[in-house]
Amino acid sequence: IEAACRIVILEDQLEEAQRINAEYRRAAESATPTNAA
Repeated sequence: IEAACRIVILEDQLEEAQRINAEYRRAAESATPTNAA
């Protein structure tokens, strides 16, 4: 049961990190549209 709770928490953290990462990427793209890496 503890392991399952830990997995759920990690999944939530991963989802939040991916969402934040996507926002940063969008902000960087809008700030530098000519630099398409």
